[in-house]
Amino acid sequence: MVLPWRSRGGKRPNQLTISDAETKTPAAQFRSSRIELVQSPRVPLTPRAASSICRRLENATAREEHVECFKIVSKIKNLVRESGETNKKCLLQNGVVSALTSCFQRFSSTREEQARLLEEVLSVLTYWLPLSRTEGFTKMGTTASLNRLVRFLNATDAKTRQNAAVCIREVIAVDKKYVYALTDIEGACEGLIKTIRDSVSTKASLMAIYRAVSCDDKIAAKFVKLGLVALIAEMIMNNAEKSVCERCLVVLNVICDNEQGREDVLRNALIVPLLVKKILRVSDLATQCSVSILWKLWRKNGEDHVLLEALQVGAFEKLLVVLQVGCEEKTKERASELLRNLNRCRNEIEKTNCLDSSMRLKNVKKSF
Repeated sequence: MVLPWRSRGGKRPNQLTISDAETKTPAAQFRSSRIELVQSPRVPLTPRAASSICRRLENATAREEHVECFKIVSKIKNLVRESGETNKKCLLQNGVVSALTSCFQRFSSTREEQARLLEEVLSVLTYWLPLSRTEGFTKMGTTASLNRLVRFLNATDAKTRQNAAVCIREVIAVDKKYVYALTDIEGACEGLIKTIRDSVSTKASLMAIYRAVSCDDKIAAKFVKLGLVALIAEMIMNNAEKSVCERCLVVLNVICDNEQGREDVLRNALIVPLLVKKILRVSDLATQCSVSILWKLWRKNGEDHVLLEALQVGAFEKLLVVLQVGCEEKTKERASELLRNLNRCRNEIEKTNCLDSSMRLKNVKKSF
């Protein structure tokens, strides 16, 4: 006897057939229909949770539990990475800077085995730098903290050196006493110069040096002895970045207030041509600094050879344009004084028939 379903070549009535589409997993079905699964956004940190984290870090620091501190600092780092500005702002408002600086201060004078914790703290702390307020940041200006920062500044790891330079820039901006404390530490000035030479943290180190040399002539002389002027001249010549050039000129302008600094600048054959070249070519700030440096080199040392050298590289025409396009009052006064004396030097040279035609001054009015 042949069963009906067999004779027709069919299948049992109760036999289930499963299609290919039904064998696919839900995720595969979504992909086949061009629907992708999207992770739900993380919940932002609440002020209560942020305050709790900071309090836990402070308590662990007080008990000197460096392993626990490392875990909490790593958690803070991950929170900032996950939600960015939202978590950063929440943590800042709930005392994260104070907690981190307390941790750095407490473990700065401890054994080298805890240096990894300090590197992590410094790395996380830079998320909030530069600071709009200085609450709790003064702890980075203690003797132990500054000594540790200088050691990091002279470390082998580039990122650690960069973070140290950024932190030093901020801490010496809080109070001048930290400038004196820092520059008294062996290797501090050398470390800042080396970070610039190695292109590790050029901008932060230049600003730190600017704040340092602005405080005291002895500090300025110390940096000059380390070859700061030659380094700045090389950077102005080789670095095309606007902000770096501005910082170099700002530092050089302050260096020229120091007698030893001016002498070192005058000995450098590149300085005057570079200054004239940067007038009207970088920014208003660069123009102001270039005019100021030229004025200081001539006025404070009574060096007419500075004017003669400036004439040869086109300073007369550049300064005329500066007055024509407009500038701040102080720069205008200095540019006018330089022009009068450049004109005097030019007339004296013409009388002795020593003016080279390459100066391109034939069509410029002689009276000024």
